[in-house]
Amino acid sequence: MLKPAENRLNYSELLTPPLGYEVEFAIGTTYALDLEALVGVPLALSLSEEMDQTFQDDPIYVLEGLRRSADKFAIFCEAGQIKIPQNQNSIFAMMEDSVFEVALENNRSFHPKVWLIKYQNSNNEVLYRLLVLTRNLTFDRSWDIAIALEGKRTDNKTYKNKPLADFFQYLVDVTGEDEKRRQIKSIISELDYIQFDPANKYIPEFDFCPLGISGYGKAETGIFEKYHQLIVISPFISESTISELNELELSNAKKVLITRKTELQKLTESMLFHFDVFTLKDSVIDGESAISGDINEVEITELQDIHAKLYARTKYNQHHIYIGSANSSRNAFHGNVEFLIKLKYKKHGFRITDLLEDMFGDEENPFERIEIIPEQEEVESDLADLLQKGIKQLCRTQSGAFVVKEDNDDYSLNVTFEDIPEGCDFSIGPLLSTKELPLQKETSFDKLSLLELGNFYKIAAAKDGEKVQRVIKIKTDGIPEEREKEIFRSIIKDSHTFLKYVAFLLSDDFLLSVLENLEQKNSGSGNWDMDTGDYPALYENMLKTAARSPEKLEDVENIINIIEKEDIIPIEFQQLYETFILAAKKVKK
Repeated sequence: MLKPAENRLNYSELLTPPLGYEVEFAIGTTYALDLEALVGVPLALSLSEEMDQTFQDDPIYVLEGLRRSADKFAIFCEAGQIKIPQNQNSIFAMMEDSVFEVALENNRSFHPKVWLIKYQNSNNEVLYRLLVLTRNLTFDRSWDIAIALEGKRTDNKTYKNKPLADFFQYLVDVTGEDEKRRQIKSIISELDYIQFDPANKYIPEFDFCPLGISGYGKAETGIFEKYHQLIVISPFISESTISELNELELSNAKKVLITRKTELQKLTESMLFHFDVFTLKDSVIDGESAISGDINEVEITELQDIHAKLYARTKYNQHHIYIGSANSSRNAFHGNVEFLIKLKYKKHGFRITDLLEDMFGDEENPFERIEIIPEQEEVESDLADLLQKGIKQLCRTQSGAFVVKEDNDDYSLNVTFEDIPEGCDFSIGPLLSTKELPLQKETSFDKLSLLELGNFYKIAAAKDGEKVQRVIKIKTDGIPEEREKEIFRSIIKDSHTFLKYVAFLLSDDFLLSVLENLEQKNSGSGNWDMDTGDYPALYENMLKTAARSPEKLEDVENIINIIEKEDIIPIEFQQLYETFILAAKKVKK
């Protein structure tokens, strides 16, 4: 079940529609969000391809993925936990309406990692997929766990999904945007008749366990009940929570804790007597070695550690396994919004400790047993934590922004905050601009271009030479509707790129088109390097498209209407296209 060397899940494959289906709508939640990782979501949802940097490097590929699915997903994250992207890209602006920050009171966190996706095929058959994960939507390499359930509509009403429906109902009021709100409410209304199947004969029962929303808390999970055996995998811990779990043991209980080395200082020496404590070995934490594509074969090292959260408990012959977002910490069970799935596992001869054998492996064990609490290493200043809390507090302050068009093609921007937290110096700037100013209750920018406008802003909190940066979302009024067209034009900026896009839209296989283009580009040529001599081939592709996939012509028409520039759309193509459309209409008659 938990053999890392054999059983690997791919995030892209978990989101990708089953064969013959298309995504209707997807709802996702995460604590931390990486916008560059988020770009991969529409690739998986609409183009059924990998959330891979290779494809993200092709702006046309990403642009088409966003055009197809930007209005088909909503992602909720902790306010103040959107990472600053390494590269500025106007494509990020196309995801603004899909990102919603959740700001809880009393320094609690929005921490669940869940996806609910609705797919539909040409026969109007609907399929639902629920993903319960322990990982954030980032490029983090740490060890995580995920479980996927699929479900279909039945005629029988079920109450099993009520906690799931209540969890997503909690998110409805956060959207503040009518269409996404309507989509989420529609899916919630359908959950009463959806039967999810874990597709495992050894899991006869399961339950959904949200935390931190009205009616659901620590007691409802069943984790904090008496047990004979207990395994806890938690990257972050609280001494009080581990102590509470320890006191719930029945006679001579077997107890195992797997955590990070950096958390060991939160344990007492007596805890090592009560628990078998394990951490990943340094050789694993130091990272995976990979050979880059560079001629010199440079070795790349990426740090990793345990990030999975799992609770496995046995009482008599009853085995329950919990997977989800909740760490074994006080905040997780006393205020944070979290989500767990509880699995009843029933297999003859099964023992909870079998999970450890899976993880530890038959040969080289990636974990090491902790015999003594190591001396506390010199830790970095708590200043970074202070700065992050400052941003978190800022996100809980009422804010707004508005845009005004100047006499020329420039725009001015005014950002307001009701209050600014004390204790550090803040600066702010539009995400897609290089401009940055000290944050005041009213901060004004001038001479911005259309492409610099958006709802995403860079926030920096600084003190004593240390700085923490995040992206936050501020509702910005007055952004011209023309901005989305401008984003397309900034990418499809010449006739060559336009023809490349059209060839891409007409291709039978998106993935093959990208790979062929990358391969030929690396060899000094490109299958999309088109000129007027290539129009007969393009015309032939249009004919094939009309016969096999006429809906693709609508995609071409949409791009033409978006671009609307004669210097980008070649006159030869325009004439060819109009002639073809007339001919296609005659054939249709």
